[in-house]
Amino acid sequence: MREPNEGDKLLDLFLLRTKEPDYAVDMPYYTTGSIVAAALIRVAILGGTSMILTQFVSANTVWWFAMLTLWGIGVLPAWLQYQRFHEKVEKMIAGTLCGACKHFNPTNQLCMVLDEHVTSEHPPCEAEAWEPR
Repeated sequence: MREPNEGDKLLDLFLLRTKEPDYAVDMPYYTTGSIVAAALIRVAILGGTSMILTQFVSANTVWWFAMLTLWGIGVLPAWLQYQRFHEKVEKMIAGTLCGACKHFNPTNQLCMVLDEHVTSEHPPCEAEAWEPR
């Protein structure tokens, strides 16, 4: 596992990746909350940029700029991230012991008993608190 460099840290800050980095191995890189929060931050920054841009460019140009960037930078990466997240959770539900437990919360890959993120390597409770759905 390598440490992220400065460029990776900037991409991670705004979650501009569409797939998990190679150094995200010990816990889930995406959760539903992180995807939504990063999308809201990106949309807020783009909205502020569009308001500032209205002072210098015509309204028609700003409108097109705002719509295209909101889709391309704000919404599309979040949608792609959520699709990958959902695929990973489906694999986890079908292929792990935690996926069949009633304490598993699929929206954030969390074991509700121990309040720990579940990975596909091993169950956080070592199967002691496992209960069928």
